[in-house]
Amino acid sequence: MKVLLIDDSGVMRKMITRALRQSGVDVESVTEAGNGQEGLEALGKGSFELIICDWNMPVMNGLDFVKKAREDDQTPIMMLSTEGTEDKVQEALDAGANAYLTKPFTPEKLEAKINQVV
Repeated sequence: MKVLLIDDSGVMRKMITRALRQSGVDVESVTEAGNGQEGLEALGKGSFELIICDWNMPVMNGLDFVKKAREDDQTPIMMLSTEGTEDKVQEALDAGANAYLTKPFTPEKLEAKINQVV
C-alpha cells in the first residue's frame, strides 16, 4: 500500500510510519508532507491508496486539506489527530474524511481503522 502521511511533526510522522510497519498493513511506501499544502502537492504528483492526515498544522490544516482533496480525488482519508471531540470527528467526516482515529493510538488500532477504509 502506498500511503501519504501529512503531519507537521517530523517525530509524529516517524512514529506513525513505525506503527504502520508494526501493524499488519502491507506498506509499500510512505510519502511524507509537513502540512496540507504539501499534501496537496504530493497528491498531485503521485497516486496513493491511503492518506493519513493530522488536523492541526500550519499553512493548511487537515480539515482544509480534506475539503480541497475531495474536489478532485477520492483516495481514502483517515484523520489522525488529538482533536477527539464528537463535533470535530463529525466535522471531519462531513468534509469527506473516511475515518478518524485519535492520538495516542496503538499499531493495532491503526490497523483496524485502516482495514475499515481500504
